[in-house]
Amino acid sequence: MGCSSSTEAYDAAILLPLQQPIAVFHPKFAAPIPVCLHLKQKLWSWSGDDFTIRDPNTGTPYFRIRGDALSFRRTKTLVDFQGAPIAVMEEPVMSFVRRQEVFTPAMAKKFEITPRITMFDNVLDCVVVDCITGKTHVLGVQGDWLARKTVITCDGIPIAKVFSPINFVQDEYYVNIAPGVDMALIVLLCMALEEAAEERG
Repeated sequence: MGCSSSTEAYDAAILLPLQQPIAVFHPKFAAPIPVCLHLKQKLWSWSGDDFTIRDPNTGTPYFRIRGDALSFRRTKTLVDFQGAPIAVMEEPVMSFVRRQEVFTPAMAKKFEITPRITMFDNVLDCVVVDCITGKTHVLGVQGDWLARKTVITCDGIPIAKVFSPINFVQDEYYVNIAPGVDMALIVLLCMALEEAAEERG
């Protein structure tokens, strides 16, 4: 995917409500309406300063990320707006790529995320299982993550679009999420893509 085709893929992608909602962590995270989340490059802080992930249109808070400064595996915990843990994401110590392992709060492994970000190609390898239906879904990306024009797909269908408004500071961006998509899953995918982009930098 070059820059030209990447831009075309982003512009052409339309987010439609899913016929069957995708709930990887809990059905409550799959909103029945479109949701926009405000994210930034470092969603977590090793110093303990939290950044609240919220809908910029309504002000509704959804998530926070907590980083463990003493962890060799760059451990980060995704919590809901009330502070309840949703998932733990860690990077294997001996990984040659920025592969992320995702666990339940009880540290039962759920899935892996392996993104690769270059100037000419953006790739995401991730397979998840719906916690309600048991169905397996294959996730991917199209577009240009470094330019903040990215489409996240599920089984080839666009489910989220990442973009950065012109008036935004460089490290902040929005992600529009289609109705019926697990928002916690999308946040974790964005975190993994950020880690891969950080390695490139």
